[in-house]
Amino acid sequence: MKNLSSLSTKTQFQYANEKLPHKELQVIFQLTKDKIDVVDISAKKISRQALVKLLKQNEGKNIANGDTFIDCVVLTHTNRSKPCFTDAKKNIPENSVFHDSEVSGGMVLMTVLVPYIVVGAASDGDFYVNNKIDNELLNRVGATIKSDIFTTKNEIHDALTNNAITTFTKNVKPYMSLIDHDFLIKAINSAQSIEKLESIKRLLSDDNYYGFVVKSPVVNQRNRPSTKGKIINKHKKGTLIISEKIEDGWVYNGEGWIYKKILLSRLADAQKAISYRENNLRLNQRYAGLVSGSSVASINKVLNNKEHLAGIPQDKINKLKAKRYALLDEADFKAAKQKNTVAGFDRYLAQHKKGAYRNEALLAKKAIFVSQASFDGYMNAFALTKKRSFLALAKNAIVNSNESVHVNRQLLDTYFEAQIKHKNSISEFAGLLDKINDASINDYSKKLLKLSGINTSFRTDNYLESIEYQYILQYFTPQLNVNYHHKYLNLDLTYPDINIRIKEDANCDFKETKNGVRNRGFLESLVTLNGDDKVAYTYDVFNCKLGRNELTSVKKLLHDLPYYADFSASTLSKSWEATETTSSYTYSTETKSTSFSSQLADWKYTVKCTGTTFSGTPPRTYSGLIINSTHSDAYLTAQKVQSDMDCNDRFGSRYIGEGYLDMEIQ
Repeated sequence: MKNLSSLSTKTQFQYANEKLPHKELQVIFQLTKDKIDVVDISAKKISRQALVKLLKQNEGKNIANGDTFIDCVVLTHTNRSKPCFTDAKKNIPENSVFHDSEVSGGMVLMTVLVPYIVVGAASDGDFYVNNKIDNELLNRVGATIKSDIFTTKNEIHDALTNNAITTFTKNVKPYMSLIDHDFLIKAINSAQSIEKLESIKRLLSDDNYYGFVVKSPVVNQRNRPSTKGKIINKHKKGTLIISEKIEDGWVYNGEGWIYKKILLSRLADAQKAISYRENNLRLNQRYAGLVSGSSVASINKVLNNKEHLAGIPQDKINKLKAKRYALLDEADFKAAKQKNTVAGFDRYLAQHKKGAYRNEALLAKKAIFVSQASFDGYMNAFALTKKRSFLALAKNAIVNSNESVHVNRQLLDTYFEAQIKHKNSISEFAGLLDKINDASINDYSKKLLKLSGINTSFRTDNYLESIEYQYILQYFTPQLNVNYHHKYLNLDLTYPDINIRIKEDANCDFKETKNGVRNRGFLESLVTLNGDDKVAYTYDVFNCKLGRNELTSVKKLLHDLPYYADFSASTLSKSWEATETTSSYTYSTETKSTSFSSQLADWKYTVKCTGTTFSGTPPRTYSGLIINSTHSDAYLTAQKVQSDMDCNDRFGSRYIGEGYLDMEIQ
């Protein structure tokens, strides 16, 4: 504490603008001729009885003899000081150090507090006015105490946040009521030792860390202890509430009432924080001891002891388990690496799904596979890495072998799935199978028939030379069915996993034209959105027969091809009758009762033009409308349109003749 005789005007105003943590602070201090010491700081009002008793201690004392005086001063938000106690007439008691007269014993206090020259100038006695307050002394004392409050508060803040400090050079307990609660809680939560927490705990008590803190965003202050009381003030979160009394769960702060449940006791909250932090620190200390072991056995000993783990947070236990896993992971990989076998690395990979050495184990396996320089080795390397370069190495391992080889069937299947995608690869794959023991192309027939590029339609002169037959179908005997059509004959071969059609052209001669009527099915009418139930149609009849060259080609094919059939090849030289519909129209029996040959109606004709054989040209159509005509006349008119400009004339040389004519009544 500074010597009052050296307290300058600058020092008095140094803290003039510093905001006090309370509206008013009542400070009890001790005064000697050299210094002032703070005894207690309170935001609570000190009773008159207590003050009288306090000042009574000054009777008979002499400051010049080194006696200590005690008194009380009030510091306010207005940066002014005032005595804590005056009598009924507002006079300052004679025992107060602020009494502007001699204190018992004849010593004038001003000789201590102001320069000697000032006292000398006033030695005639006119300087003192009996029973009045010495305001200059009052303000000097107040300024000195305020200076002490803020400097000490800063010292406490520094000490609270410094984990190395567990003791204070002076008694700071009286100042604890001035510490911001959030700052104190933060300091508690940041404490790194039990000793630090104990030093904070010793500073707190009901006498010096009292009051409540607003914990809600805002609370109401009412004129009486009831929710029906009038709201006279509001307090924001964090506001310090000093209680003078508590009634029925309501706190009175000298101005109004605030509901206690929405307030937080500063002392209780601080003690709770200390207890929680202390428990965590003790657990951390114990945990640090638990994890000091560096072997799986020592960690297992801890994890298997429930008493050791009592109170340890789960995240700490998980870290301990993770440490054990890391030790096991490292040990198992070292063992696998020492053996340097595929089985050893597989065991490590199976046991350590998230192991730290998985990539190293996989690389080691790949190196072992490649070192085998075999089909199986390279295919295992491919399965492990998916690098296609190993497929070529696997193939070459078989091709370059001077003798037949044994391979893993599953790895052979893997090679097929990865490398054989199109039918053009079949011959190469067949060559590999020829050098592999216990493997046949027949084993892969079903998969081969599903490859891209596989054909199902052939001519009689190219089927037996096709890849499909040479490498796959020659090993099977199909069921043969012969189907006769207009202008061609089909040989339909049914194999276990595929159907093949072989087509040969036929020579057909026109025989006659015929008419017919058939019933339309319900679904046929539904799909076309047409309610007619009859179809009248015209068709041409032809006599068809295989030409000499075509017959020879078919017979040669059937001679060389094994098959099952219920017919004789001699029947192929016979002719057959085939038909081709040339026109048709639909009608309803409910609305049409006259003969179609004589009925007058509007007719729509549609001609469908098809491309030449195997040209792949898509069909095209053209149509027209014939008004108020019988069917036969309309048909003749449509035929004339066809003959005047046939499909070939309309769409080009890739289209055949007149096309197919269809008539539809409108």
